[in-house]
Amino acid sequence: MIHQLSDALKSAVDQKPLVFESMAYSLLSDGKRIRPMMLLSLLSDLGGDYTKGIDAAVALEMVHTYSLVHDDLPAMDNDDYRRHRLTNHKVYGEGIAILAGDGLLTQAFMELSKVGSSDCIEVLARNAGPLGMILGQELDIKDEFDSLEDLTQCYLLKTGCLFAAALEMAALIADRKDLQESMRELGYKLGIVFQYQDDILEATQSFETLGKSSDSDTDRGKNTIVGFLGIDEAKKTSDALFDEIQTCVGDYPLLKAMIDSMFVRAF
Repeated sequence: MIHQLSDALKSAVDQKPLVFESMAYSLLSDGKRIRPMMLLSLLSDLGGDYTKGIDAAVALEMVHTYSLVHDDLPAMDNDDYRRHRLTNHKVYGEGIAILAGDGLLTQAFMELSKVGSSDCIEVLARNAGPLGMILGQELDIKDEFDSLEDLTQCYLLKTGCLFAAALEMAALIADRKDLQESMRELGYKLGIVFQYQDDILEATQSFETLGKSSDSDTDRGKNTIVGFLGIDEAKKTSDALFDEIQTCVGDYPLLKAMIDSMFVRAF
């Protein structure tokens, strides 16, 4: 499953122009591939042929990667490292990095069109768009969180929406539209707890482990769950939400195994 995904990702950016080289630099880096593998795992659990989800999985990873390329830019988080190496704009310059992000986003919908489902196109556009992930990024930039609830809503949008897209598209490709709404809610919860975990890791792990600056948020004075609750209570809150999620995925063994692996990560 992961090998076919990797081959498809390479094929999608195998072109000569410099912008494709920049796209490939970020897309083919040593990422965790969580979102596309969630899609393929759930599709298999639902009795579908996971190879029918490869194009959608590629599209999803392209959208996720574009968001990281743009997120690292000086106008946003201004990060120098991502996935244990220099960020895209540090290698190719800001102009090419912006174009690489744009290229990944538009190429994603070319890949998704191969699935032959307008429903899948709607799901990815809705979750990645200005009322989904992009709105979450806007809230993150503003950083005007007066409560943990405000922060959690940002996390639901910023990260949960792409997790929701992965699970919703898997349900649609498996012809299980009846599961779309419950999968959306599961994706939201996963995104929230994933970001809670990121906050905890940034407060407790080193640059060598994370592959990116471990103090980037605290240096900028940004609010995190650790800032609101402290380390111990943040861990308890994160663990409680993870336990809730586990009760929702008992019938999906491949997805459950993948989610379990997500929450023993060190980076």
